[in-house]
Amino acid sequence: MRFLFKSFACLALAAFVAHTWISGHAPAGRGSASRTETAQIAPSVARTWGDLASLPDHFARHGAQFGARDAEDYARLAAQFLQRAKAEGLPAKIDYSGVVRVFDPRSGTFGAYNPDGTTKTFFKPGSPGYFDRQTGRMINMKTGR
Repeated sequence: MRFLFKSFACLALAAFVAHTWISGHAPAGRGSASRTETAQIAPSVARTWGDLASLPDHFARHGAQFGARDAEDYARLAAQFLQRAKAEGLPAKIDYSGVVRVFDPRSGTFGAYNPDGTTKTFFKPGSPGYFDRQTGRMINMKTGR
């Protein structure tokens, strides 16, 4: 009887995996993107944006602030902002989990980046003092300390 139960469980799992692969969709949930959505994202963007499933929403909400043509352009601008922050030494904070938050006081641009350097978010906050209220300790973006 136990053998039959294990066999049934294996068959059910195999059927689920086959259905997921054939339909091209991962199960719905936080951070999951369909294979077709991911296939439409350029590999260079996939390397710079932390959670690809969140990219369309971030672009829809903030892309116009930067004149981005599409989600890929928006992600590229976010990655370039991090590089500029390092080159220019823009104000930045790092929190206990390694998330780096960068602010450009001239343009009002804010970006948050995962410990691996991929983008969490990128936008222009409308609230004065937004960056000041972010958690973490100040770091020098030129040295990373």
